[in-house]
Amino acid sequence: MEKTGWTLLTSHGQVLFYVAAYPDATIPTIGTALGLSERRVGAILRDLRDDGMVDVSRVGRRNSYLVNGAARFRHPSLAHVQLRDILQRLVPRDPHASAF
Repeated sequence: MEKTGWTLLTSHGQVLFYVAAYPDATIPTIGTALGLSERRVGAILRDLRDDGMVDVSRVGRRNSYLVNGAARFRHPSLAHVQLRDILQRLVPRDPHASAF
């Protein structure tokens, strides 16, 4: 029996967790780390921004990403859970960095 490849998190979830851990990462860096095209990463970041899960700010010539910890999951069964509840447990953070 051939196994199919699948991941627990969607591409959106992977990008969200990656930028939570590395807010100064560039789109090419995110794409390379996750095996996604730059175009796909850009589209995902726009989706996350549009849904209020990620704030994008310009720092010089680059973007910086900040996860909105107060945002809630979209699925009705998880709508009561804030992103920070999960991210604080799963994403390694610099102790000097700002909280989610």
